[in-house]
Amino acid sequence: MKKVVLILLLFGLYCNGSNDKFRLTLRENPATSIVIGWNQISGNNATVYYGKIDHGVNYQNYINTKTPDRVVSYKGMNNTFTRLTGLEPNTNYYFVVHDSEGTSQRFWFKTAPADTSRLSFIAGGDSRNNRTPRKNANKLVAKLKPNAILFGGDMTDDDTNDQWKTWFDDWQLTIASDGRMFPIVAARGNHEGNNNSIYNLFDTPSSNIYYAITFGNNLIRTYTLNTEISISGNQTTWLDNDLNSHQEVQWKIAQYHKPMRPHVRFKSDGNSQYNNWASLFYNKEVQLVVECDAHTVKSTWPLKPTSQSGNDEGFVRDDNNGTVYVGEGCWGAPLRTNDDNKDWTRNSGRFNQFKWIFVDQEKIETRTIKVDNANSVGEVSNDNVFEIPVNLNIWNPSNGSVVTIYKKITTVPDNGKIEVSITNGNDDVEEDKNGDIYKDSSDLEMVYDIFNKSSYQIIGLRFQSIKIPQGAHIDEAYIQFTADESNTKNAALEISLHSAVNSPAFSSTNNVSNRAVFSQKMNWFPIAWNRNESGIAQRSPDIKDMIQGLVNKTDWNEGNNLSFAIKGIGISLSNKDAKRVADSYEGGANKAAKLVIVYSKNTSDNDICKEIEEWNSAINYQIGDKVVYQDNLFERIENNWKHLGECMTKKGIGEINYPTIEDKGNINIYPNPFLSTLKIEYPLIKNNEKQIIKLVDIKGRVVYEKEILASGSIEINPQLNQRGMYLLIITDVFGNQILLKQLIKN
Repeated sequence: MKKVVLILLLFGLYCNGSNDKFRLTLRENPATSIVIGWNQISGNNATVYYGKIDHGVNYQNYINTKTPDRVVSYKGMNNTFTRLTGLEPNTNYYFVVHDSEGTSQRFWFKTAPADTSRLSFIAGGDSRNNRTPRKNANKLVAKLKPNAILFGGDMTDDDTNDQWKTWFDDWQLTIASDGRMFPIVAARGNHEGNNNSIYNLFDTPSSNIYYAITFGNNLIRTYTLNTEISISGNQTTWLDNDLNSHQEVQWKIAQYHKPMRPHVRFKSDGNSQYNNWASLFYNKEVQLVVECDAHTVKSTWPLKPTSQSGNDEGFVRDDNNGTVYVGEGCWGAPLRTNDDNKDWTRNSGRFNQFKWIFVDQEKIETRTIKVDNANSVGEVSNDNVFEIPVNLNIWNPSNGSVVTIYKKITTVPDNGKIEVSITNGNDDVEEDKNGDIYKDSSDLEMVYDIFNKSSYQIIGLRFQSIKIPQGAHIDEAYIQFTADESNTKNAALEISLHSAVNSPAFSSTNNVSNRAVFSQKMNWFPIAWNRNESGIAQRSPDIKDMIQGLVNKTDWNEGNNLSFAIKGIGISLSNKDAKRVADSYEGGANKAAKLVIVYSKNTSDNDICKEIEEWNSAINYQIGDKVVYQDNLFERIENNWKHLGECMTKKGIGEINYPTIEDKGNINIYPNPFLSTLKIEYPLIKNNEKQIIKLVDIKGRVVYEKEILASGSIEINPQLNQRGMYLLIITDVFGNQILLKQLIKN
């Protein structure tokens, strides 16, 4: 009898620690640190015992100990956090929590690699109030064993103590059968009453709940943003600065709660996110964005934000450089109908799901996982977490089960992008109706200003040291402003460019209005502005043609200065409130107008041929599914069709008349890249019109030709042996071009 009592006492000592609701989170480098969190129910002197050798619940045998760094009583729990640092990368660590009342069960985790090894993530959000799908999703976390879970907010329905306790009880289902745990990277949703719900329960590195974490040897940096606080201002400034200071990171993924363009009709558009973040994502190469909140399912094609014609809700498809958006929730919240697809929607649906994301040096792969059959799904091995387990329900919609973003290579030299800001108050000026110059205003009234002699004025902007070579091809150019005021009335502005190759400073004798300008001007009809925003709404239309005319001048020199004039037209000269007010240099140097130019250096015919052939060789060098897209290559080829044709003729290949790239039939060609079969879809059913389809290789040779009847959906199988770039040309039987599209053959 005494032996039985002794055994029971020992069992209580090792297995009945007064703690529960365990969680792992990240604050610093995932390869060398982790945060262990739990609810301390009772007892005292809680300590984490840990090490690389598994000693089970024999806490005294672990070589390392760490007492809590932070304890906060919140949501009815004593949330206790121990921050472990100085860990070894890609290493198993076993741990228990021991206190005056006993010892927890033994758990373990694996630190992330410190090199560029492949990584696995799960991303989603909106677990809310439906516990059955929530538990199913949690069980799949344990079975798929990710390096981290990106959770986009709305963990509970009402943010109450009892709901949070239940949520953490359910979260224990994410612990694998062998005790392995996986860290959560938490964002805030609108059902979290304030930032403290995330900060106090997950010990995030920022109490404002926006932060970034880098995995691997600069393989990927994850950005967690907060849509429930001010988007503009400090948060966007931090994001911009962080993206600028981490350009060496290969992949960038962002997560946040409310989507920019939800795929549920009654949900409001996230205009503040769009105006502040969409351009940053695009320009700073954030390749994947995970959104939540709408309780539906979507994935998009790579997108570029733009205000120009042809956009759908501010985006157009850009397969070469765009950002892919996926989401939108469904970890357990009530499902909503996907009734608001866009032109650029890849696929959408309605079911409980999360995203399973693989990241390596060559690509990002995103799969959508249906969670309802979690109990029948197999479990991946700790040694190979990338093998698809038995019965895993991967969504396979019309455009395929895997959304793949390929690494970009840059074998074509002399492409560039410059961003030049106003550097002093003398370079952004206001000129009143009498031609007098004002250089010290804190804002730029475009165009009525009651303080400057109550006049419709002209704005002058001078940008110095434009480091673009003479004759370079201008791919894109625009002026980015920051809004000093909120203005909603319709406005109409005209932008013109000083035709001098080295524009001088503004002065009383050399003001804005007396400068000769190029005959080509750009009219701008800006949408509503909100104060402090610096996004698409505050961006001018593309002014590349004006700048092209300037750098084409034979006496243009790299490093010269240029200047613009902005004045009102039409509406803006008939309504004093029809204006836009931007920050000037005096309003804050970081808010001053900025000129952005993307360019590529023109080369000789032989260089063009050589560059294209080298690029194609680089493509062919890749193996299997590692074929990738090249930054701006298609645009460069398009801009040199004529020269390329002449070059090919000189080489004896034959004269090639390359047409302008355009699509007159709204025809969908996919997949791209393709392996063997190409699908051609005609959204508007043709009346069995005869068309000719040709595929042309980079040397201008027709390698495939077929006459078809254009109607509905058609498949062709070109049977091409050579991987690389091809041009698909569709014409009518009279040779009139209908479509030209660039394709990649895997």
